[in-house]
Amino acid sequence: MTKLGYTVKFKKTALASLLGLSLSQTCFALEALTDENLSESTGEGIAFLPENFKMVFQKAEDSVADPKASWGDRAKDTGLIRIIPVGPLTPVAASAGAKKADIFIYGLALSQADLDANSRFNNAADPRDATKSGVNLGSENNPWILNVATATVPDFAGVSTTNNLSYLQLEAPLATQSQPLRYDTMKLGLWGDLFARNQTVASPALNFLTGAPSTLAGLDEKLRFQMIANGLYLDGSKLRVFQTLGGATSSTGGMSTSYNKTLGLGLLLRLNTHYLSDLGGNNDDKVLRISTQETTGTVKDLTTPAISGTSAAQFRDKEGLYIYSPNINLVLGSIYQPLIIDTTDGQNLSLEVTRIPNQPNVYKNIYTDYSGADTSYKGSTCNVRYCGSDTTSINNIAYQGSSATHSSIAIGKVGFSADNKSLIADKSASATGIVMKNGTSEVNLGSAAIDGLLIQHFKISTTGL
Repeated sequence: MTKLGYTVKFKKTALASLLGLSLSQTCFALEALTDENLSESTGEGIAFLPENFKMVFQKAEDSVADPKASWGDRAKDTGLIRIIPVGPLTPVAASAGAKKADIFIYGLALSQADLDANSRFNNAADPRDATKSGVNLGSENNPWILNVATATVPDFAGVSTTNNLSYLQLEAPLATQSQPLRYDTMKLGLWGDLFARNQTVASPALNFLTGAPSTLAGLDEKLRFQMIANGLYLDGSKLRVFQTLGGATSSTGGMSTSYNKTLGLGLLLRLNTHYLSDLGGNNDDKVLRISTQETTGTVKDLTTPAISGTSAAQFRDKEGLYIYSPNINLVLGSIYQPLIIDTTDGQNLSLEVTRIPNQPNVYKNIYTDYSGADTSYKGSTCNVRYCGSDTTSINNIAYQGSSATHSSIAIGKVGFSADNKSLIADKSASATGIVMKNGTSEVNLGSAAIDGLLIQHFKISTTGL
């Protein structure tokens, strides 16, 4: 259950000082806390609050006197993340014509949401407060919290003892049970180039200044794209890190002994945009857009800023795939069913959501009895309005829980059951959600609802490392 009041009691002046220290470009020396500050710390955790926050990956401009002046220039969004191909292709893949990929992600940006789904970064002043131009990720009464806690959890054999699991927990601001009109939402933007490499051409030498190949040699094809997510908020998300318990044996239900005493993660990822999605709407302030039609490049242009030093791409307005009002609530591992990171050969890594053991003490904390007849089953589904029965009220504000074990994805106009625990797909012809646009016309593919998604077991491994 979430603990919010208060792990560390910040006064406004102390909070402002902490944020200024964290976000300022100037370096400060650390100062000793006063006795008053120390007396207010309970040792239960740390609260922090990003205020007026924005970031964008742009090209290095160390000689520019005021870099802030160029934050709004999209042509400079060429700071990059490169995903590098490692290891050879398998004979099967090579015979089928597969090629290695070389991927460059540019201009990763986070800013305050606006009404423009064609801009990757919002550098404008807040219309409600001209002194601000960034996003507030929480509030003084509902901040981010980092703490350590314990829980009584059965091991893989179904055996539990009091407070036998300790975990480090990072919590986003809590999600309210009734969502008021809000402006503190985020815009996430990026663009990129995906290349196919010719296996018969030797890979060029690495340019250590850019982290990219020194020439364009060996590039066969390119897909250029941009992604813009407008109106996102993370409220209710949670990450737990812990050492898994024991009890897993190879002779019981396909369990692996690698589950025992290893790094475990529990992730509740809530990427929501529209609490009132049952009312519909296809507004650009609540949309995920993916587009590919560039307005500045040429056909078969294999250049890319990392290698050629060119400017960032510009994309056509109102083109591509528009996913309106996405509400994505994913449970990827929990303290009952950990997400583990392991290696089987000492080189390659595997990411695995562990199997659910055939132990009532475990699976009854995960599965759901949809009839409601057996209340010993504690599992439930997380959506934008409900995420578990462990709700709480702090300072007369009702907050959602975070104990749900099943995931949901809603796109466009989606209804809710009377208790808000289930999604109801809108099957009407007028329901909006997934829309394809080509700049002059559009096709509405309707809304979508995926409810009660449970990952029984999932494993993905690298090869060739």
